[in-house]
Amino acid sequence: MSRRFDGVVFDMDGTLIEPLLDFPAIRAELGIAEGDGILEAIEQMPPEAQRVARRRLLERELKAARRAGLMPGALEANQEARRAGLKTALLTRNARPAMRIVLSRFAALEFDLALSREDGPIKPEPDGILRVCRTLGLAPQRTACVGDFRFDILAAKAAGAVSVLLAHSGLPAYAAEADHVIRHLDELPSLLGIRPSAEPREPRM
Repeated sequence: MSRRFDGVVFDMDGTLIEPLLDFPAIRAELGIAEGDGILEAIEQMPPEAQRVARRRLLERELKAARRAGLMPGALEANQEARRAGLKTALLTRNARPAMRIVLSRFAALEFDLALSREDGPIKPEPDGILRVCRTLGLAPQRTACVGDFRFDILAAKAAGAVSVLLAHSGLPAYAAEADHVIRHLDELPSLLGIRPSAEPREPRM
């Protein structure tokens, strides 16, 4: 069958690994209003408050990175995309040390490029996706961006890429903004055009 994409950009938390970060608790601890982006709010704090907030956030990110398991179907989706010749990238708002822990723990996940928040403007800005496309020689319109949050959708749209929302916990209010919605990562290969949709899959646990 003819594949529909040349590359896939994966989000990390809630997409490839379990979402163990408790964002309401983090906001409460750091004095950030509900609904505000945590990283964006930290940037607006006075310098000393920024330093403390960044340290506390990093502590939580590292703890989650050490404990989180892979999301169901994550390894299979990544490897199937690679076998089909697609370029794969990881793009996360997490800190680089947390990203490196995940990459070390799950070395079977393979990426041509992995970018953290230290690598430039973060989602929902399109910069990370555009950097992936430039570096890997991908056309944005032939690049699928898979994530579980609205920022993933907004970044993909702004970059001219194709957004794929992983709605594993039910459809959020913003689901209609995504180009595609899947409920499980084992749906991704058929969406990418690298596996017939009728092909049997392993039973879900």
